[in-house]
Amino acid sequence: MRILIIGGTRFIGWHIASALRRAGHSVCVFHRGSTPLEGVDGVSEIRGDKTDLPSYRDRFCQFGPDFVIDCVGYTEADGVRLIETFAGVVPWLIFLSSCDVYRAHAVLNRSTNDLLQETPVSEDSPLRTNAFPYRNQASGPEDWRYDYDKIPVERTLLAHPGLKTTVFRLPAVYGPRDYQLRVWEYLRKMEAGRKAILLSESLNSWFWGRGYVENIAAAIGYFVSKEPASSAIYNLSDPIALSQNQWVQRIGQIAGWTGNTLIVPDDQLPEALKLPYNFVQNWTIDSSRFRQVTGFTEPFSLEESLEKTIAWHRANPPTVSPEQVDRWQCEDEAEDRWLAGR
Repeated sequence: MRILIIGGTRFIGWHIASALRRAGHSVCVFHRGSTPLEGVDGVSEIRGDKTDLPSYRDRFCQFGPDFVIDCVGYTEADGVRLIETFAGVVPWLIFLSSCDVYRAHAVLNRSTNDLLQETPVSEDSPLRTNAFPYRNQASGPEDWRYDYDKIPVERTLLAHPGLKTTVFRLPAVYGPRDYQLRVWEYLRKMEAGRKAILLSESLNSWFWGRGYVENIAAAIGYFVSKEPASSAIYNLSDPIALSQNQWVQRIGQIAGWTGNTLIVPDDQLPEALKLPYNFVQNWTIDSSRFRQVTGFTEPFSLEESLEKTIAWHRANPPTVSPEQVDRWQCEDEAEDRWLAGR
């Protein structure tokens, strides 16, 4: 197969490109060039900006992809550009969406007065009704979060008759190269020798759907190899969902940490450690449909996934912004003061 990846140099797309190359596929990555494409042999590149995607149509046609995988479609305009570029040209488009399309995300973020959503969410669960779920975090209209919303992208692509589209809704993805540091945020404390990590009572029992990046990449590679006959929407997620406390404990066990978590009533938690979320709303994902339809099985267990992630972070400690360093220092100092005052 010849597969074009839109955005494939940083995290999820990089792992997809790696998995596809190992399977013997011909891969081309279209990217801005802000992150060099390194560590993947035999991948061709086309450099450009996705906002100008249709102007590269002829070059894409020269490559002749059987599949296009879009990893960086955030807005409805991105969906329109995909149609303008690939409709009638490419047999199949895979769009990487997010499980933030579900109503549970809005309830968790207190963006709606809707009732709690039943979890785990399936592909048929109600979607959130609030638009632009991260706009309140954006610094301005130029910030990617300002117009981000995967729901209209999905609808635009799936409704177009000239482009077969499969949507994969992804959970909180972790693993090597994870720039959101979903394991490192706790591993860094363990590596520093901290004897206790504080969790609020509400966060302690909150369940979040996660997905190991190499399992996500393997699922997409497996789907490509099956040459599907019809469009569809699939959730992807680890088969096992852990509470936040279980997640921290499992990281600690594999990392060889000798400390423990301490559960603190929400009203006693230091201000610097308080989070604005409604943790009564779990956000777990039912991804059984994809396994049942395709026969896919994740190649890496939870233990293997965390072992590989921890090893990578230890070998590649992240470089974080001064603002993030300040936040972590503030949290650590607040945690120390609470522990000292027990």
